[in-house]
Amino acid sequence: MSQTILEVKNLKKYFNISKGQVLKAVDNISFSIERGKILGMVGESGCGKT
Repeated sequence: MSQTILEVKNLKKYFNISKGQVLKAVDNISFSIERGKILGMVGESGCGKT
């Protein structure tokens, strides 16, 4: 039987980059991580991974 150790629902991260302009780095992402599993994230430097 698996055990969920982390669950994220509807994650959003927006950046205001100039007057009236919004950069949607992450928009409505959901995921879960089960014990013993690994999640990796990849992307360009400065794209909002942290």
